[in-house]
Amino acid sequence: MRSNLDSLISLRDYCLIGGYDYAYLNKPLIATEALKKGAVKRLSETLDFWVNATRYDALEIHKKGYEFAIKTRLIHSYARLSIKKYDKDWDTENWGEPINSWDMMATYIGFSLVFMHSLHKLGNTFSIEEEKGLFHLWKYVGYLLGIPENLLPNDKKQATQYFYLWTSVQPPADKDSVLLAHSLLNESLENPILKYNFQRKNLRYLHICCTWFLLDDEVCQRLQIPEVANRKAFPRTKWMINKIYDTLVSRQTRINKGNKDQMKVLNDYHNITQNSNFH
Repeated sequence: MRSNLDSLISLRDYCLIGGYDYAYLNKPLIATEALKKGAVKRLSETLDFWVNATRYDALEIHKKGYEFAIKTRLIHSYARLSIKKYDKDWDTENWGEPINSWDMMATYIGFSLVFMHSLHKLGNTFSIEEEKGLFHLWKYVGYLLGIPENLLPNDKKQATQYFYLWTSVQPPADKDSVLLAHSLLNESLENPILKYNFQRKNLRYLHICCTWFLLDDEVCQRLQIPEVANRKAFPRTKWMINKIYDTLVSRQTRINKGNKDQMKVLNDYHNITQNSNFH
């Protein structure tokens, strides 16, 4: 919550789009026709899960975050069974079982190690206690989702080792990766939260700037992220503002404001995706 909208930028423009660079990790998304479903809906569901899992006391039994974790576990189970039953082209030898424990472990390292790395790049700082807390949070969420406990890292060092091992057997982006990445980039143009077309184009431009800033150039080139002018200006301005904000505003004030702003974004997405006219 303290990192406010930087958290959402990190999840979208680093963790999510960066994950598309790993070809095999994307196959369940393609198999469940995520591209037809659209990036707005997919992003709304991810945001709903993340926000509700990261509020105060959210993971107490039968609280909202806990219920979201169990619901997600059931969705994964259903998708796994459906892919195995109906997708005759599923390549188990290369891709492994659909939504397997190994890939899920890497995904949830995305919510801890990778997420924290992105926030740091945007000029955010965090204490050792906060870092430990973040790993503890996602270890428990991963446990609720059914990831074997021995695959869930306890700290930054362990997460780095696990993630290195996972990436060592992952091939880079393929044509499906590019399609998913561009679907996410174009979400800003399709999303009716912003009323005017020039606002949507500007938001897409800012997300592209952040993607280039946060990811390596080689990854952006593989995913065919468009080249844009002055792409470092917005992220560097954000970095500078965060450094100043960090020294002037109290931690609790930032937590309160971050919570309010994140909930507003979530509510905006809810209002759009729950509208029966939106496809």
